[in-house]
Amino acid sequence: MRTLILILILFTIFSGCVEENNVIQLNESAYQGSVNITPENQSAAALSSREKNIPEIEVTSFSSVYMHDNLANVEKYNYIFSWDNVPGHEDSKLRYYLGNDLGVDWVNTAKIIKTDGNNTIRVFTPINSLEFELSDDKNTVLITPNQIQLKVKKKNNSLQIYQVETDYNKKTPVYNITERYYAVYGLSIKNNGSNYLDFKLNELYLRDGDHVFNTAIEPEDLFSSCLNVPQDIENETKVEDTTLSPRQTINGSVVFQVNSLYNKSFLLMYNETPVPLASFEKSIEALKMAERYNYSGIFGIPPYNSGSSDDNSFKPNLEDYPYIWANWVNRSIFEFFDRADHEEMENLSLEYIPQTKVVYVLKVIPERNITITSKKSKISQNNFIVIDDTGKELTNASNSDKIVILKNQTYELLSGENGEAQQVNFSNATIVKIHFTSYYEWGRITSVNQDVIMDKKLNIIAARNCSNNLIS
Repeated sequence: MRTLILILILFTIFSGCVEENNVIQLNESAYQGSVNITPENQSAAALSSREKNIPEIEVTSFSSVYMHDNLANVEKYNYIFSWDNVPGHEDSKLRYYLGNDLGVDWVNTAKIIKTDGNNTIRVFTPINSLEFELSDDKNTVLITPNQIQLKVKKKNNSLQIYQVETDYNKKTPVYNITERYYAVYGLSIKNNGSNYLDFKLNELYLRDGDHVFNTAIEPEDLFSSCLNVPQDIENETKVEDTTLSPRQTINGSVVFQVNSLYNKSFLLMYNETPVPLASFEKSIEALKMAERYNYSGIFGIPPYNSGSSDDNSFKPNLEDYPYIWANWVNRSIFEFFDRADHEEMENLSLEYIPQTKVVYVLKVIPERNITITSKKSKISQNNFIVIDDTGKELTNASNSDKIVILKNQTYELLSGENGEAQQVNFSNATIVKIHFTSYYEWGRITSVNQDVIMDKKLNIIAARNCSNNLIS
């Protein structure tokens, strides 16, 4: 009997060690961004989600977004008082600021003195007090205990104190260009359990190596000032906190502000559980293929245009900058405009600074059975519609320059010059959407939308583009 008890104890200890070791390995791999979730163990992940009472989450699309601009929020400086005249004849201005702007109702009866070698102004009554503390570099003043910071400007050997207000509705051009990156995940979120389940957005986060990114701005706010962004990219439905009834599924998008374009090491997490990303690696490969492809052979036109219909070229002439436009877009074209804007701002010596903006969006929708319909409208515009086998509309573009399809190893026009509307079906197709906008004041507005359709081997089997080029 003692032998049996000893065996049971040893078995329990050994089992506990194995389980703990598995947990440690999972946590380490999640931290390193290397959790390998394959189609074979997705069902296990779904089972695990039921056991832990967390939703089953599927990634239905992925977008990588880059933006830059040289616009900064306008700051308004409101004069408060002169440091040298308090205490003194500007006490009333200080009292007015405290009473009217900060709501200090005891300020009218307060005493005002300077302490700390003229570096602190103390405003006090027998039961209340606050202090204005001048920084060592004499550039700012901190009000305590309110923790409000004021700006100091030096004028005629006098320190003038200002309240800084930022007008977020107005922006002004500056020399420095600010860059931002976003990752946008389209999600299908399902409650597989038999009880109600709370989905909490703040428990969804993204890992990239040792970096952790929490959910950022709403998707529709990303493109509020961009030109001709496709509606299916612009009008992403945001995911919010919600309670899911048993077997209920919701769909929507979530945004993370990250520090680079797409990355294989991106690991989406809910609570402490990795989200299955069986199609993510293939999506990344599709993005790489689509944005590094030379589309001159497909669309029959070089990538750059300098304003004249006869002035299309394979290499941009920097002497024409900023009067250069894009006929189609890939990574190298985006990088040219991005780099040229940075260099222009570095070398600019104008009193008036022109505005500049670049938006580059890549969206991938993996493995869908789709139908492409191209129909020429009465005003000679080529409509391009893509619908999956569930009836969901993935693309509806009312204007296209070229729509091509691969036939017998040759890209042929699906509609347009041949004047015929056509319909084509593809199985297990991956769709990559590329949007590019480049705006330079006194120069160009160039906006390009492309749809690239790939087969299971990531061969391009159909493509469509539309470019809008204007003089700004």
